[in-house]
Parts: sequence; C-alpha cells; structure tokens
Amino acid sequence: MNTFPLTDTDRAILSELAADGRLAYTELAARVGLPVSTCHGRVRALEAAGVIRGYRADIDPEVTGASVNALILLRVLSHERDGIPALAEQLRRVPGVQQVYLIGGDRDFVLHVACASVPALRDLIARHIGSNPALAQSQTQIVFDHFRGLSPV
Repeated sequence: MNTFPLTDTDRAILSELAADGRLAYTELAARVGLPVSTCHGRVRALEAAGVIRGYRADIDPEVTGASVNALILLRVLSHERDGIPALAEQLRRVPGVQQVYLIGGDRDFVLHVACASVPALRDLIARHIGSNPALAQSQTQIVFDHFRGLSPV
C-alpha cells in the first residue's frame, strides 16, 4: 500500500469532512482557508489517492431500535486459520454486526454488534458465534458508552 503525504491543509480538509461529509465546497473552502477551486482539487486528489474511501451516512443504531451494543472477542481454531478471510466475510454479514476487526494477540477478531435487547444479543451469539465450528472461544463485553476520537487520521 502506498502512502499519500498529507499537508496540514489536507488534514484540515479531512477533519472537516470527517465531522460532516456533506459540507458544500464553498463552506469547506471557507473553513480551511482555501479558494473553492483549490479546495475542490485537494478533495479530488485525496479521493483519487484512496485517502478518502467514500462518504456514508452515520446511522445511530439506538435510534433505529438497536440500543444494546457489544464487543465480541473471538478466537479461531488453529486448524481453521487458513479460512480467516472467508470467516471475516461471513461475520460481516451477520445481522447486527457493525464492524469486524482482525486483530493480533490472543484473539483473532473483535466484532462490534448492535442489537435491540440483551436477549437479542444472546440469540445472535448462539446462532452465529456459538454454533460456528471454526470458532474456539468468544468473550462478550457490553458497551455502556462510546466516545468517538476527534482525529480523522
């Protein structure tokens, strides 16, 4: 993977877009102190370099009825390690899964899940985690609150 050298202006643009990806170029340019055409060109360059991967709606799971958030740490059986990419894809498709992280250490994955209730969380674990023959162990942590970092990079 190639890296893209970020200027302070690029970082300012990324910070503003991370906070509000729907900013009009005129507003973005004003916030970062650039002419609109220059700002537009910098954003296009960041997109072309893959720094900006896309723009998404930030949906609040709690507002949609999924008020129980949890982190589930998973260990893959040693003889199933070759199947980790396929397993990651399978885990991404589990209803309620918000994020899948492949990690180092004594666990292999961390799943961030959002469910309607603790019984729904228990059901998700039973159906998709506990019954998966590739998984050796799981540990579930309920999330009480989430504080998003302020740095976009």
